[in-house]
Amino acid sequence: MRRPGPVNDVVEPTNRPAGRKCVDFIAINYAPEVTGIAPYVTDITRRLAARGWSVRVITGYPHYPQWRLDGDMSDYTSTVVDQGVIVVRVPHSIPEGTALVSRSRMELEFGLRAIVAHLRPDAVTVMASPPLIASALVMMRRKVGRRTLSPMGVWVHDLYSQAVSEAAAGGSLSRTLVSRLEKFALRSADEVAVVHPRFGEIIVDRLGVDPTVVTHVRNWTQVRHEPRAPRDVARARFGIPTDAIVAVHAGNMGQKQGLENLVDAARLVADSSEAARKVRLFLVGDGNQRRHLEDRAHGCTDVTFVDSLPDDQFHLMLSAADVLVVNEKPGVVEMSLPSKLTTYFSYGIPVVAAVSDEGITAAEVRRSRAGVVVPAGDPAALLAAIAQVAVDTIGAQAMGDAGERYSREVLGADAAVERFETWLRKLSHHASVRA
Repeated sequence: MRRPGPVNDVVEPTNRPAGRKCVDFIAINYAPEVTGIAPYVTDITRRLAARGWSVRVITGYPHYPQWRLDGDMSDYTSTVVDQGVIVVRVPHSIPEGTALVSRSRMELEFGLRAIVAHLRPDAVTVMASPPLIASALVMMRRKVGRRTLSPMGVWVHDLYSQAVSEAAAGGSLSRTLVSRLEKFALRSADEVAVVHPRFGEIIVDRLGVDPTVVTHVRNWTQVRHEPRAPRDVARARFGIPTDAIVAVHAGNMGQKQGLENLVDAARLVADSSEAARKVRLFLVGDGNQRRHLEDRAHGCTDVTFVDSLPDDQFHLMLSAADVLVVNEKPGVVEMSLPSKLTTYFSYGIPVVAAVSDEGITAAEVRRSRAGVVVPAGDPAALLAAIAQVAVDTIGAQAMGDAGERYSREVLGADAAVERFETWLRKLSHHASVRA
């Protein structure tokens, strides 16, 4: 895992110029985490600081996606400056997995400590969700406390109520409690930003959020990399044969990814068509399901597990691919939009998405024209699609070009940051209205 660059101990200044733009983020995920929400929180806060905002992040200790502390506690000073961003780390437990009770405990601990981290009264507050419980706690504290003028917004990356429903996690009581908690947190916010329009429709139609407070701020391509490295050069770095068909899945190995599908596809390679017999699958990253997946893949030589890589090696790993894979567990439809897609598109490599046909991920892949969609949980269809896309060099080039164009024209960071800054100004307006 990467660590941030040099940081310095900091004391919050007390002589801040009047009228300075100030924002406090409450986000349990931040650098050096490189997967999920953390890269977006890290990137937006650094960009806002560069644009003259006074930015403070209250965050936890890096643990995702491996669900264990990255390094030692002593590696992380409680308050530092990271590229102009004041980063305050508060302690919390780290569960071994994503079980509802242990994860809820972590979120509760983080939320309680975030509340006492002294949010600045002259700053707007943005809560990144997940974690939902922390967001709800801050909103509850606001309702019962005396400081009610600080505007608060929620930046929604995943929908908990959809996740519990689609993953069939817990019983009806758990689903009801999560839905009510999410409804309370989002309806209590002054403004809500969502990373996909479908999220906005869901929270308005199912959770009763006022549509006038909902803003769409899509995720952006925040990975800065050089042009794709020559494929054969990249493969030589990892000892991959030049004639193999290489399919790479990068990122979290969790339950909602349903990566058993990729392992099962690898097991079909030996008995498949001539083209499919050349397929080699690479799973890059970590997560609470990795050990289970490795056990499932025991004895299969057509799937390789690769630890999380530093930037230069990660760049080479993706450059070595013929196909980039996004996979979701059957039943996952509206709970999240995989953040890996913004990175995938920027590489100009075709995408094969093994996901629910009616889901958000399928719609994004089709809109980009950067790949193909096959049914979730069908390893034979996944393997056939990887082989077909790879051997159709003209079609693969067209999809890769479309993804790169989509990344440049639709997912550009500058436009996203402008929209986020506009949302913050809209959030700031609530303070002047109340004053």
